[in-house]
Formats: sequence, C-alpha cells, structure tokens
Amino acid sequence: MAISENFAKSDSFILSVMFVAVCTVIGASVIASDYKAKVVSVKDGDSITIKNGTQKQVVILYGIDCPESAQDFGKEAREFTNQACYGKTVTIIEKGKDKFDRLIADIVLEDGTDLNKLLVSKGLAWWSDKFAPKDSDLKTLHEHAKSQHIGLWASAKPIPPWIFRNGEKSVQAVVKPAQQ
Repeated sequence: MAISENFAKSDSFILSVMFVAVCTVIGASVIASDYKAKVVSVKDGDSITIKNGTQKQVVILYGIDCPESAQDFGKEAREFTNQACYGKTVTIIEKGKDKFDRLIADIVLEDGTDLNKLLVSKGLAWWSDKFAPKDSDLKTLHEHAKSQHIGLWASAKPIPPWIFRNGEKSVQAVVKPAQQ
C-alpha cells in the first residue's frame, strides 16, 4: 500500500509540475508576443528602438517597407513615425525575428491605432507582399492609397525601397492590384 501511495503522490507531483511548466511556457509566450514598451529612438519610417525594462531592442515594422531616407517621402515617413510614437509607450505584437535578430512586430499606438497600417494608408509605406502576403488589410490599404495617389503614390513612378536598396536584382515580390 505504501508503494502505490508513493507512486500516486509521485504521479500527482509530476502532473502538478507539468501543469505549472505548461502554464509558464504559455504565459511567457503570451507576454513575449504582446506587451508594452517605450519607443526610445526612430531610425526611419519602419524601424524603431524600444526599451522594455532595461533592455533595448530594434523593431522592424511588420509587413511594410517605408522609403529610404534618401528617397522621396523617406524623411516624411520617418517624421511621421517619430511624431506618432517617439517617447511614447506602445504595444508590441511580435511576429518573429529577422536574420539580423531584429524583432518584427506590429506597433499599436496609445490610442489603439496600428502604426504599420497607418503608414500604408497615408502613402508612406509599401505593403510587403513578400513578408506579409496574407495580410489583406495591408494589401487593401496599399491599393487604396495607390489608387487615390496618396503620399508617395502622388509621384509618377515611385521607386520601391527594395529596388532603391538593391537594384533590379531585388527579390521583393511584385505587388499586384486586386482583381475587380
């Protein structure tokens, strides 16, 4: 009887430890993927640095690509991002990391506005169909800004930043208009 009681206690203990471990992992992943942080610098329209506790982390905005600083609307995109979030607390919704270990995330402003989508809707960023091919919201906002000649789309032939950076050898997919 004593042996089976010990096994029962042991099984109960193991199950309890497993339950706590699973809850910790689930809790950590929820915390890690959606949390608040302060924006401490804005490099350009689609990359910022946040401070979460004592750690700083570079964040690339998910699913968009703003013009480079030397391009038309590059300075406007950076200034817009700066005005929207510098020195403010934002919500970070993690999507992953890039090959340089930079965080890829959606940025939600204090008023609940999605900065990534806002930049596209203002014509200050392209939707990246290479990195966010299934994001129909970004695609729709991109197509609307383009059709209404908003922001960078007022230019006759805006040059996508991936071509500006890498020339025609770029691997960025072509943005196709929605079928009518």
